[in-house]
Amino acid sequence: MAIVVGSGVSGLTCAATLLEAGHEVEIWARQRPPHTTSNVAAAFWFPYRAFPLDVVVRWAGCSWQRFATLAREPAAGITMRRAYDLSRGAPEETACPKRPWWADAVPTLRQATQAELPEGFAFAWVFEAPVIDTRRYLPWLMDRVVQAGGRFVTRELNSLEDALDRADVVVNCTGLGARTLCDDDELVPIRGQIVHVSNPGLEAVYLDEHARDIAYVVPRGDDCVLGGTADLGSEDLDVDLEASQDILERTTRLAPALRGATKLADVVGLRPGRSSVRVAAESPAPGKLLVHDYGHGGAGVTLSWGCADDVRSLVAHAGFEPETAR
Repeated sequence: MAIVVGSGVSGLTCAATLLEAGHEVEIWARQRPPHTTSNVAAAFWFPYRAFPLDVVVRWAGCSWQRFATLAREPAAGITMRRAYDLSRGAPEETACPKRPWWADAVPTLRQATQAELPEGFAFAWVFEAPVIDTRRYLPWLMDRVVQAGGRFVTRELNSLEDALDRADVVVNCTGLGARTLCDDDELVPIRGQIVHVSNPGLEAVYLDEHARDIAYVVPRGDDCVLGGTADLGSEDLDVDLEASQDILERTTRLAPALRGATKLADVVGLRPGRSSVRVAAESPAPGKLLVHDYGHGGAGVTLSWGCADDVRSLVAHAGFEPETAR
């Protein structure tokens, strides 16, 4: 049996992937959706603040393909939308490269026409981005896990040893919780604040990652998620109303149609920042395997399927056969 610790998007995706491979799986977590960091993510495909870049591109490309396939399932809550990665100057006039570092992860990439650019912007890369409505996607993913035979156990761990005592394979998807469970001082919270507003009819994603503060507009259907902030080291979960107003002003410059949109909510969450995403296996005792999958920065959803595929490969490479193969 495999135990996945954590029920955010990484934990649920790892559980689903191991179940697909024929493993018996339990998911141990203190809280389940909708009470996870993944629930408050803007959750559009974009590899933000995740390292190392070369491996992130591979993980992100794998996830893009999986999300594009899942978008055909209406219940999953995934929509493919045109996305504009905007710059106020042409590439040669800015710090961004001629071609985005993540370009190989998307099937098509082109330059925006002048008619597509918002006022004040001189250039944009255009690509198709999966937009994942976590209000629908996470319950759908949980149901997928249950339908495949996965079991949820409500449990708060003080040590991963508790899980290793019960299972041969343990997958650690605890995000910032790995600071204590793994004594990992590389993990740093990155506070993110976003605003939800009613959707005035937008269908495209707009992103400006080159300014001092990242700004993005993500239409999910009935609402839009507007961001954001990236406060390194801050664990303050209180809403900053001044930051909220700044987000509204910055995103309205990206999409003027937002002017006058009804504000629905202010939301704060903590991203698990790390110098590199940790997807790795170790053997803490004979016959035991501990696989880590955490530290995804601002790209937990974006990397979820790619990292989960590597977790499954690490389990297989270590010789742990699924129950169905025994």
